[in-house]
Amino acid sequence: MIGNHLVEKHGVYYGWTIIGISFVNLAITFGIWYSFSVFFLAILKEFGWGRAASAGVFSTFMVVHSLVAIVIGSLIDRFGARRVIPLGSILVVVGLVASSRVQALYQLYLLYGVVTAVGICSMGFLTHGIIIPNWFVKKRGLALGMAMSGIGVGMQIIVPITQSVISRFGWRAAYCVLAAIVLIIVIPLNAVFQRRNPAEVGELTDGGKIPQKNENRLKEEQPTALNPENETKDWTLGSTLKTRRFWLLFITFFFTPMAIQGTLIHQVAHVTDRGFSPEIGAFFFGLVGIMGSVGKILFGYLSDRIGREKAFTIGAGCAFLGVLNLMSVRPGLEVLLYGYAVLFGLGYGAIAPIFPARAADLFQGAHFGRIYGFLAFSAGFGGGAGTWISGKVFDVTASYHMAFLGVLTVLVIIAPLFWFTSPPPLQEERHP
Repeated sequence: MIGNHLVEKHGVYYGWTIIGISFVNLAITFGIWYSFSVFFLAILKEFGWGRAASAGVFSTFMVVHSLVAIVIGSLIDRFGARRVIPLGSILVVVGLVASSRVQALYQLYLLYGVVTAVGICSMGFLTHGIIIPNWFVKKRGLALGMAMSGIGVGMQIIVPITQSVISRFGWRAAYCVLAAIVLIIVIPLNAVFQRRNPAEVGELTDGGKIPQKNENRLKEEQPTALNPENETKDWTLGSTLKTRRFWLLFITFFFTPMAIQGTLIHQVAHVTDRGFSPEIGAFFFGLVGIMGSVGKILFGYLSDRIGREKAFTIGAGCAFLGVLNLMSVRPGLEVLLYGYAVLFGLGYGAIAPIFPARAADLFQGAHFGRIYGFLAFSAGFGGGAGTWISGKVFDVTASYHMAFLGVLTVLVIIAPLFWFTSPPPLQEERHP
């Protein structure tokens, strides 16, 4: 570990610039992600394709996004985000522009479901879960939460802009507008300002300047993680696969998104089934996004102060209470929708910073991108499974009641699972 005598404080730590870049990247990425719902209706109206076949485009998108996670993580390990994000962004631009010209369903599967999905993976949650732990240890949870709060902001800004463009100029023009946003903002922002780690700008993890005489010696030094094993062990994907903690984290990564996506994607449909308008359902979907941004920052901060385990458990508890509110809502009990949006939003928001922070606490090192990509693969399939299972349960029972009971069961199980992933024997003391 680098001694304090080597640190010279100076100006604003460049890691906060990385957080700002990540915030913008994630806002745009997930604005594009969640815009599919408004494109879906417009495309159905024009072509008259079946709903299941058309929705399969987004299912393909999610599967491809998960399958390429390990590859993208490995590329970030080797080449750094400054190269990978702009190159992936070019794929997004190409995929979106080409999607604006489709005339057949198979073309949309290929251009949006495959090409765009690969590019989005390089810009999104996976990439920033790898980047940010390079810059922060003491405030890792807070930093991740601040960056990932951009997801909710993107839901609130990009999706309404997209809907407005579709209403005025059509869905084909809207795809081109999204491509232009990526081309004008994401590509130059990351090509110019993105960096691999603090050493590239002459700084140390968490801030402080490397004195000139030590710069060469520290150039390749990896950031410290809250895990004693990281001081002596160079983690590879192969070595992590032999540990119990990795597989417990892998399982938690699968089941948590299963519960969250199994609720979130079907929320609007459930609210309308209970007698409310689609506009009210959409409003509360947006409110969940806002509270998710709050939750990302709040629980990221709490995870640094009270520990990842306690923060995650509180977050899962909030999500549990939120789902109970959603299950009980009906005309005359509209207040429960606010309870759902606030509690579920906070709980849903807790996952984004805590998952990559815990993974980095355990396995930070030169191969962390590949390791985290494997975990992201699990999370992607878990989210996709949860979405499908909730829909299937509704098809069979004509209600989401049993699906939401399953969600509650999963939320109860994941908290103790997460506690067993704690680094041995204890984490370093918490820092204010």
